[in-house]
Amino acid sequence: MKNLHKIIYITIASLSLSALIQANAQIVISEVDSAGSGTSTYAADWFELTNTGSSAVNITGWKMDDSSDLFGSAVPMSLAGNSIAAGQTVVFIETTSATLATLTPEFEAAWFGSNVPAGFTIGGYGGSGVGLSTGGDAVNIFDALGNAVTGVTFGAPTGKATFDNTAGLSGAISTASVIGTNGAFTSVTGGEIGSPGVDTAVVPEPSTYALLFGGFVALLAIQFRRRNGVTGTI
Repeated sequence: MKNLHKIIYITIASLSLSALIQANAQIVISEVDSAGSGTSTYAADWFELTNTGSSAVNITGWKMDDSSDLFGSAVPMSLAGNSIAAGQTVVFIETTSATLATLTPEFEAAWFGSNVPAGFTIGGYGGSGVGLSTGGDAVNIFDALGNAVTGVTFGAPTGKATFDNTAGLSGAISTASVIGTNGAFTSVTGGEIGSPGVDTAVVPEPSTYALLFGGFVALLAIQFRRRNGVTGTI
């Protein structure tokens, strides 16, 4: 019986830890366009970060790198206010060949024309050695201390479609954006397909928090029964 209690305890603890990790997950890479520099009117690659957490995240001092995945070779990221609000999606565009002030209106005109969505936010990144290759590459994000925050790898894009990582996966991504799925649409100019700035990334479901709470309750119940000599199943 002791062994059974131990197995149950470990199982519940593992599930609760998994739920806790999911509940605390915050910044994810929700979209990547490695073909923008060659297929768009604004001529720049970009990626998108979404805050799936319940509180704002300060990104002061954060950097990005491509497939070398090294903080030492990572380049600075810039964003007015340096904060991504809970549930907010922000596009980060490569500013190596132009300034953010120049690229922002060009990007907005290319994707939205004169109908830029309310709250659309764009930041930048730039420096030598971080051009996203259409043959396959990566986006890796580091905080100001050099700790890895999140990262994805990808192969060659499908035409002018961006990589849709709405699920917020880490590691390899390969899903191409499809019109009408997860908010994807065709850009006003250039025929690109994607969903820049659309807040559709997965956030922790209520069931996640329920699992977390239930797990801790079950652990307390087991401990109570053992301390009070109660036998049988819970």
